[in-house]
Amino acid sequence: MKYGKLPKYLGLYDIQCDEMLFYQYLPIKLKNQTEPIVEDRLKCFEDLIGNICCDFVGEFGLDRFINSNVYLTAKKMYQVDGASFNRKGYHSDGFLTDDINYVWCDKNPTVYNYSPFKLTLDDKISMQEMEEQANNEAIEIYPENSLLRLDQFSIHKVSEIKSLSLRTFIKVSFSDDEYNLKGNSKNYLLDYDWEMRDRKLERNIPQG
Repeated sequence: MKYGKLPKYLGLYDIQCDEMLFYQYLPIKLKNQTEPIVEDRLKCFEDLIGNICCDFVGEFGLDRFINSNVYLTAKKMYQVDGASFNRKGYHSDGFLTDDINYVWCDKNPTVYNYSPFKLTLDDKISMQEMEEQANNEAIEIYPENSLLRLDQFSIHKVSEIKSLSLRTFIKVSFSDDEYNLKGNSKNYLLDYDWEMRDRKLERNIPQG
């Protein structure tokens, strides 16, 4: 598989979330558990998470689902130009891994680029190559409220923010690894005690 693959479109979902939120890679299922566990304030995302888990099982099998750690990133915040949820620039979620990510947002959809990228297998060098090789005409932007499935081959960046807006963004990540950066959200309903790594100022790889 070559880099520049578009994500899988899984349909439109209407989600009502009344609270402002910031959850970063919250573990919601650990390996050998069979279902996600979330606190009450995140119940508004239960149907979406359930549909995501069903899609994952259908695409990758029940064994891989059970053997995966699952993480929820949930943000509802104001954003303006220069203060988006993520840093600017093209990148790949789960670069050099088999991690699978599902994303949904209600405003300012992510920009995907399907240029035929040829990338060095290095976290920093590859992002520079993405910027250099990205064809501005090879862009796909999905409608607001779209649920998408990504793997490491989907190259994307945050959209240009033109005005103040309150945006809801959801990402559900499936991985063999522990996402163990200091500052990640803690799920007190699950029993785990991971050694956490210091977070860097530049882009961080979620897993140690």
